[in-house]
Amino acid sequence: MRAYTLPRATIASIRRGTRSYSAAAAESTLQVEDRDRIRWITLNRPKSLNALAVRDLDDLAKAVESASSDPAIRAIALQGAGRAFCAGMNTHAFAGLDRAGAREVIAKVGRAVGSLRVSPKPTAVLMHGYCLGAGFEMALAADLRVALPGTKVGLPETKVGIPSVLDAALLRDHVGLSLAKEMLLIGDVYPIEHLGRHFVNAVGGEESGGLQAAAAHLLAKVTDLSPVAMKAQKELNEMWMNTPLKEAIDISIDVFADVFVDPATHEAIQAYNKKQ
Repeated sequence: MRAYTLPRATIASIRRGTRSYSAAAAESTLQVEDRDRIRWITLNRPKSLNALAVRDLDDLAKAVESASSDPAIRAIALQGAGRAFCAGMNTHAFAGLDRAGAREVIAKVGRAVGSLRVSPKPTAVLMHGYCLGAGFEMALAADLRVALPGTKVGLPETKVGIPSVLDAALLRDHVGLSLAKEMLLIGDVYPIEHLGRHFVNAVGGEESGGLQAAAAHLLAKVTDLSPVAMKAQKELNEMWMNTPLKEAIDISIDVFADVFVDPATHEAIQAYNKKQ
């Protein structure tokens, strides 16, 4: 597989838009729909390949966080309208920033991206067209990834003049150290197949609605499972990534015992045993 240089049209689409937060494009266009116990969040700036404005970051974090606290929602899916999932941040958001301003903006990106990783609900990102920069970090942070064949992915930040940060730290775990360093340093764009067969959890069909159908089928496997178990497992996953092995094992024993305090755990076990 060969790497793809970021197309000029894509660079232009990322850079088109406003020069300040107060201009019209800074207004969020995020769409949210709750269906079949799944919160479907849609990035809706198709003319710019869903390049993110700063306002989008706040609204995305709020949409994920509110779903995380809603007992009626069992899973969260993030997708993009039009020809791409997300081309990353609108780079005008970085123009002229001082250190404090840069820290403020990237902290907002971190909250939005990280919300997918730390949510107690299973999260999925649906990728098609381009999935770049902050958009690709969302895919790295999510629990599950669903994609159309040929989706282009990458972290082109170094080409813009900035480093990849935040959940790009997870890239090594997904693809290995050698490829991760190549992607982070060079900033090229790759066909998603280049990242290996296990990076994507489900592949959507080319027909209209095929990507959403594949995601719905995958998430249906978790929406019927115990939310208590889901929350505990996600907390364990996060803890395991940040804790030495012996301590992680010891903590997991306590987490296992803790779920038995909730009646939902006993109901789930009883229901499972009846099926056997």
